[in-house]
Amino acid sequence: MLNLDTGPGASGKRGKTTQLRHDERLAALIERAARSLGVDKSTFLRAAIEREAMQVLERQSRHELTGEDARLFAAALDAPPAPTPRALEAARNYRERVVSAD
Repeated sequence: MLNLDTGPGASGKRGKTTQLRHDERLAALIERAARSLGVDKSTFLRAAIEREAMQVLERQSRHELTGEDARLFAAALDAPPAPTPRALEAARNYRERVVSAD
């Protein structure tokens, strides 16, 4: 659903503009949609662009594994690789320097 809140301060100061060229088909579609909601084109376009931008960012904020990716990830968790010599040395150094409260 579009957020068509047009009250004072709804979107802050509107000093930015974005120009967009489109064909007659899209112009008619925008006009028709705006009219159906009882708002002007600018209000409709701002709301539609905001909604789409939020959806794009939401989709991009996480990674969905394919079935094969999930299978490989689970297999890697079940069979972790052996620690490298460098990791073993780091663990030894840690145990020498850190005194446990136990």
